[in-house]
Amino acid sequence: MSERTYGVGELVREVNAALQGFGEIWVRGELSGVKVASSGHRYFQIKDAEGQLSCAMWAKRADRLRFELVDGQAVLVRGRLEVYAQRGSLSLIVEELQPEGVGELQLAFEQLKAKLEAEGLFAAERKRPLPSLPQRLGLVTSPSGAAVRDVLKVLSRWEHLAVLLAPVRVQGKGAEGEIARAVAYLGRSGLVDVVLVVRGGGSLEDLWAFNEEVVARAIAACGVPVVSGVGHEVDFTIADFVADVRAATPTQAAEIVVAALEGQQRRVESAQGEIAAAFTRKLEHGRLRLRGLEGARGLARLPSRLRELEQKVRRLEALPQLLRALVAARHRRADGASSRLYHWPVRFGAPRRRELVAVRLAVAGERLRSLLARRTLELGARERALSALSPRNVLERGYSITAREGDPRPVRDAAAVNAGERLVTTLARGQLRSLVVGRSNGTQGSLFEEEETQ
Repeated sequence: MSERTYGVGELVREVNAALQGFGEIWVRGELSGVKVASSGHRYFQIKDAEGQLSCAMWAKRADRLRFELVDGQAVLVRGRLEVYAQRGSLSLIVEELQPEGVGELQLAFEQLKAKLEAEGLFAAERKRPLPSLPQRLGLVTSPSGAAVRDVLKVLSRWEHLAVLLAPVRVQGKGAEGEIARAVAYLGRSGLVDVVLVVRGGGSLEDLWAFNEEVVARAIAACGVPVVSGVGHEVDFTIADFVADVRAATPTQAAEIVVAALEGQQRRVESAQGEIAAAFTRKLEHGRLRLRGLEGARGLARLPSRLRELEQKVRRLEALPQLLRALVAARHRRADGASSRLYHWPVRFGAPRRRELVAVRLAVAGERLRSLLARRTLELGARERALSALSPRNVLERGYSITAREGDPRPVRDAAAVNAGERLVTTLARGQLRSLVVGRSNGTQGSLFEEEETQ
């Protein structure tokens, strides 16, 4: 036979050599049957309405993808054709894979967003409120960027706020790891009350470190509330969705913290004003009451009233002794009368007289006891009244009594005192000793004249 006969392996090699003529090719299609081997290699088919082609993408290449391969995805793949000898199947060995119709980064963003949202990391109920009075703030950002200057300028409005800067790279390879480690450290350090994660504006590629899963999970697990201020108003990152509070810019992130502190300060100042106003009203009410009491006759006559009460007290103090003397005198008179009656002659009806005297003695004794009880009650009532108006009780209300040293009589006229004399002022509790250095002979005015003119 004139046709050439090939061994299987030989033919496969010939076919693969012929396929080299295709070189690297681009193929458009839809992913199907995506599988990830334990080695990390990806195996799938790419197909359209007219056919399908088996594909393999080795782990070294596949691990560089920012998005996950999903069945039904429209993609563009670049690779080379090859026949796999062990199975005799044609495969496309993929070197590069791009999503069609949407950028690779945007697709990775949407995939991670959907994944974390399904886990509940974006849920409103897990968002923590910022502390009402944060005293220590952790700042995760680049130490040389414009964002750190803008943030520190705003934070400087509250001089008592301590700021702990955790310097990190905010873009480039490895930046996401630095950001995640800084957030985790500040969250468990116990050194801060709130964490700000900030970066200035940039392209999607520039902000990509804040779209990495490791950063999102570090923010979600942080031990204190996190404020995210990444990019400009129109920029949204995964960090914004996970953070407890999202700010449109780094400056706004700082404003949120300072605004909370300034709001608390305004509430404290308002409360202080209300307390001061209430105290002023209370004080004015007391002044009006005292002014009314000042014009009352009872208060105006207080000195003379006190003198009258002192005299009554002295008389009442002597009353028990006088009553006892009166009772003793009545008893002596009764005993004398009884003795004389016992010695009367019988012809004058001594027994009859004796009974009459005994009855009269009993009546007199009952009257004396009644008088003594009534006087005792009157004495108790007057003692209670005097106690209520006692000079001691007057002293308890803030008044005092001033006398010359060695002279118990109170000083009533400033003209009666000379410079150099020593005075003793008696208060409710204790005494004060003073030396006269001068005097004023003017008349005493209103209790409030001096206060109102000050």
